Amino acid sequence: MNHDLRAAFLDSMASNSTSVHVVTTGAGNERFGVTVSACSSVCADPPTLLVCINTRSPANAAVAANGVFAVNLLNVAQRGIADTFAGRSASARPFDFSCCTVTAGALDVPLIDGAVAAIECRLVAQQTIGTHTVFFGEVVAIKRAPAAHMPLLYCKRDYGQFLAF
Repeated sequence: MNHDLRAAFLDSMASNSTSVHVVTTGAGNERFGVTVSACSSVCADPPTLLVCINTRSPANAAVAANGVFAVNLLNVAQRGIADTFAGRSASARPFDFSCCTVTAGALDVPLIDGAVAAIECRLVAQQTIGTHTVFFGEVVAIKRAPAAHMPLLYCKRDYGQFLAF
Protein backbone atom coordinates (compact mmCIF):
# COMPACT_ATOMS: atom_id res chain seq x y z
CA MET A 1 0.00 0.00 0.00
CA ASN A 2 1.17 3.51 -0.77
CA HIS A 3 1.43 5.10 2.70
CA ASP A 4 1.78 8.62 1.28
CA LEU A 5 -1.47 8.18 -0.65
CA ARG A 6 -3.21 6.76 2.45
CA ALA A 7 -2.04 9.71 4.60
CA ALA A 8 -3.12 12.23 1.96
CA PHE A 9 -6.50 10.49 1.69
CA LEU A 10 -7.05 10.57 5.47
CA ASP A 11 -6.04 14.25 5.68
CA SER A 12 -8.34 15.13 2.78
CA MET A 13 -11.29 13.28 4.30
CA ALA A 14 -10.65 14.98 7.66
CA SER A 15 -11.50 18.26 5.92
CA ASN A 16 -14.99 16.97 5.14
CA SER A 17 -17.49 18.32 7.68
CA THR A 18 -19.92 15.61 8.68
CA SER A 19 -22.65 14.99 11.22
CA VAL A 20 -21.83 12.66 14.11
CA HIS A 21 -23.98 9.53 14.39
CA VAL A 22 -24.15 6.61 16.78
CA VAL A 23 -25.42 3.42 15.18
CA THR A 24 -27.25 1.22 17.70
CA THR A 25 -28.70 -2.27 17.57
CA GLY A 26 -29.79 -5.01 19.93
CA ALA A 27 -31.94 -5.00 23.04
CA GLY A 28 -31.66 -5.59 26.77
CA ASN A 29 -28.15 -6.65 27.79
CA GLU A 30 -27.17 -7.33 24.18
CA ARG A 31 -27.01 -3.72 22.98
CA PHE A 32 -24.27 -2.45 20.70
CA GLY A 33 -23.39 1.05 19.58
CA VAL A 34 -20.62 2.69 17.59
CA THR A 35 -19.89 6.27 16.53
CA VAL A 36 -19.73 6.73 12.76
CA SER A 37 -19.18 9.69 10.49
CA ALA A 38 -19.80 7.78 7.25
CA CYS A 39 -23.58 7.98 6.95
CA SER A 40 -25.57 9.16 3.97
CA SER A 41 -29.02 9.13 2.47
CA VAL A 42 -29.30 6.81 -0.53
CA CYS A 43 -32.79 7.56 -1.83
CA ALA A 44 -36.21 8.81 -0.69
CA ASP A 45 -38.31 6.19 -2.53
CA PRO A 46 -38.15 4.10 -0.45
CA PRO A 47 -36.35 6.08 2.26
CA THR A 48 -32.96 4.38 2.52
CA LEU A 49 -29.63 5.31 4.08
CA LEU A 50 -26.20 3.81 4.41
CA VAL A 51 -23.70 3.60 7.25
CA CYS A 52 -20.13 2.30 7.23
CA ILE A 53 -18.88 0.31 10.23
CA ASN A 54 -15.38 -1.06 10.74
CA THR A 55 -15.31 -4.85 10.49
CA ARG A 56 -13.42 -5.05 13.82
CA SER A 57 -16.27 -3.36 15.70
CA PRO A 58 -18.62 -5.70 17.61
CA ALA A 59 -21.44 -3.50 16.29
CA ASN A 60 -20.63 -4.68 12.75
CA ALA A 61 -21.48 -8.32 13.46
CA ALA A 62 -24.45 -7.29 15.62
CA VAL A 63 -26.06 -5.17 12.87
CA ALA A 64 -25.59 -8.02 10.38
CA ALA A 65 -27.05 -10.60 12.79
CA ASN A 66 -29.96 -8.49 14.06
CA GLY A 67 -31.04 -7.14 10.68
CA VAL A 68 -32.20 -3.87 12.27
CA PHE A 69 -30.43 -0.76 13.52
CA ALA A 70 -30.92 2.89 14.39
CA VAL A 71 -28.88 5.89 13.29
CA ASN A 72 -28.85 8.48 16.09
CA LEU A 73 -27.86 11.95 14.85
CA LEU A 74 -26.25 13.50 17.94
CA ASN A 75 -26.84 17.07 19.08
CA VAL A 76 -24.09 19.55 20.02
CA ALA A 77 -24.41 18.71 23.72
CA GLN A 78 -23.75 14.99 23.13
CA ARG A 79 -19.99 15.06 22.48
CA GLY A 80 -19.38 12.76 25.46
CA ILE A 81 -21.73 10.18 23.96
CA ALA A 82 -19.84 10.39 20.66
CA ASP A 83 -16.52 9.83 22.44
CA THR A 84 -17.89 6.90 24.46
CA PHE A 85 -19.17 5.06 21.41
CA ALA A 86 -15.97 5.89 19.53
CA GLY A 87 -14.08 4.07 22.30
CA ARG A 88 -12.15 7.14 23.45
CA SER A 89 -13.95 8.43 26.52
CA ALA A 90 -11.74 9.43 29.45
CA SER A 91 -14.59 9.21 31.97
CA ALA A 92 -16.70 6.24 30.85
CA ARG A 93 -16.17 2.66 29.72
CA PRO A 94 -15.97 2.49 25.92
CA PHE A 95 -19.23 1.61 24.16
CA ASP A 96 -21.16 1.68 27.47
CA PHE A 97 -24.80 2.75 27.24
CA SER A 98 -24.65 4.19 30.78
CA CYS A 99 -23.37 7.42 29.16
CA CYS A 100 -26.85 8.15 27.80
CA THR A 101 -30.54 7.51 28.25
CA VAL A 102 -32.18 5.34 25.62
CA THR A 103 -35.68 4.21 24.78
CA ALA A 104 -36.68 1.22 22.68
CA GLY A 105 -37.89 2.12 19.23
CA ALA A 106 -40.48 0.48 16.98
CA LEU A 107 -37.88 -2.15 15.99
CA ASP A 108 -36.84 -2.59 19.65
CA VAL A 109 -33.45 -0.96 18.98
CA PRO A 110 -31.97 1.62 21.39
CA LEU A 111 -32.78 5.23 20.49
CA ILE A 112 -30.59 7.85 22.18
CA ASP A 113 -32.73 10.43 23.97
CA GLY A 114 -32.03 14.01 22.92
CA ALA A 115 -30.62 13.06 19.52
CA VAL A 116 -31.59 15.45 16.71
CA ALA A 117 -33.07 12.42 14.98
CA ALA A 118 -33.16 8.69 15.62
CA ILE A 119 -33.78 6.81 12.38
CA GLU A 120 -34.78 3.15 12.62
CA CYS A 121 -33.86 0.91 9.72
CA ARG A 122 -34.33 -2.61 8.50
CA LEU A 123 -31.16 -3.97 6.88
CA VAL A 124 -31.69 -4.51 3.13
CA ALA A 125 -28.13 -5.02 1.85
CA GLN A 126 -24.52 -4.98 2.94
CA GLN A 127 -21.14 -4.98 1.23
CA THR A 128 -17.70 -5.27 2.81
CA ILE A 129 -15.04 -3.13 1.16
CA GLY A 130 -11.57 -3.03 2.70
CA THR A 131 -11.80 -2.46 6.46
CA HIS A 132 -15.50 -1.50 6.54
CA THR A 133 -18.93 -2.91 5.82
CA VAL A 134 -21.44 -0.64 4.13
CA PHE A 135 -24.90 -1.36 5.57
CA PHE A 136 -27.96 -0.20 3.63
CA GLY A 137 -31.08 0.31 5.73
CA GLU A 138 -34.64 0.98 4.66
CA VAL A 139 -36.13 3.53 7.05
CA VAL A 140 -39.19 2.31 8.98
CA ALA A 141 -39.53 4.98 11.71
CA ILE A 142 -38.05 8.34 12.68
CA LYS A 143 -38.05 10.06 16.07
CA ARG A 144 -37.16 13.77 15.80
CA ALA A 145 -36.17 16.30 18.45
CA PRO A 146 -37.44 19.89 18.49
CA ALA A 147 -36.07 22.05 15.67
CA ALA A 148 -33.91 23.99 18.15
CA HIS A 149 -31.57 20.99 18.55
CA MET A 150 -28.45 21.55 16.44
CA PRO A 151 -26.41 18.59 15.16
CA LEU A 152 -22.92 17.80 16.40
CA LEU A 153 -20.42 18.11 13.54
CA TYR A 154 -16.94 16.66 13.02
CA CYS A 155 -14.26 18.32 10.89
CA LYS A 156 -10.45 18.53 11.01
CA ARG A 157 -10.51 15.77 13.68
CA ASP A 158 -12.51 17.91 16.11
CA TYR A 159 -16.13 18.56 17.05
CA GLY A 160 -18.02 21.70 16.16
CA GLN A 161 -21.42 23.05 15.31
CA PHE A 162 -23.12 24.75 12.39
CA LEU A 163 -22.95 28.52 12.23
CA ALA A 164 -24.98 30.31 9.57
CA PHE A 165 -23.45 33.38 7.96
